[in-house]
Amino acid sequence: MVVSVAIGKLSATNSSSPGAILAALNEGLLGHTGGGLVTCCCARFDPGAGVAIANAGHPPPYCDGQEIDVEAGLPLGVAAGVSYADFDANGSSFSFVSDGVVEAAGPDGELFGFERTRKISGKPATEIAAAAKAWGQDDITVVTVGRSLCS
Repeated sequence: MVVSVAIGKLSATNSSSPGAILAALNEGLLGHTGGGLVTCCCARFDPGAGVAIANAGHPPPYCDGQEIDVEAGLPLGVAAGVSYADFDANGSSFSFVSDGVVEAAGPDGELFGFERTRKISGKPATEIAAAAKAWGQDDITVVTVGRSLCS
């Protein structure tokens, strides 16, 4: 149900601003999450320019092996009237991970964590997911995007 509402809202949204898209999704999901919430990181990759990113309670993305200092924002479906700021980033490699990656826990309870995630953030999505899965996690989503920066 939540996915259907989100897809419907995305289809009806005309903005290309990640922050505006998240605000529209937030309003659409209010009252439709069954008391839960949705985290989301939204990015727009502009050919020959930068990347605009807005975040709604999701782990921060990585750019060229560094965590992007983007405002965390409230998760979607929690409160009405929330705005999300667009953040501009430039780089050639972007990684977006779900909390399942950083929260993967080994047999001794040690978390995979942000530092390990940062160190492998330049790897392909399959390698990042495999590393988190090896720690005992199966709730993993990883998206990596590489771009050529031509002048």
